[in-house]
Amino acid sequence: MMAVTEKFEFVMPAFMEKTFGPTELEVLDIVLENWRAKYHLERSDPDVSIAAAVMINLFREGNHTIPELETALAGHKALADLIS
Repeated sequence: MMAVTEKFEFVMPAFMEKTFGPTELEVLDIVLENWRAKYHLERSDPDVSIAAAVMINLFREGNHTIPELETALAGHKALADLIS
């Protein structure tokens, strides 16, 4: 049986080693711009930086398409609380 720390070490590298090429960056940019426009936020707003960090994590978790990422973003409680 695998110990909890072994499971963590097994999963964590894949999460942290995700690379972002032009296609992945374009998906992130489109979703971030759509989100920013929806809430009428300037690019310089600190909430946009927080949203970008959340999106990167959601992407690393497997939400690789625009619809998947937008759905995951809509269900992210902390981000919803931030903008409410």
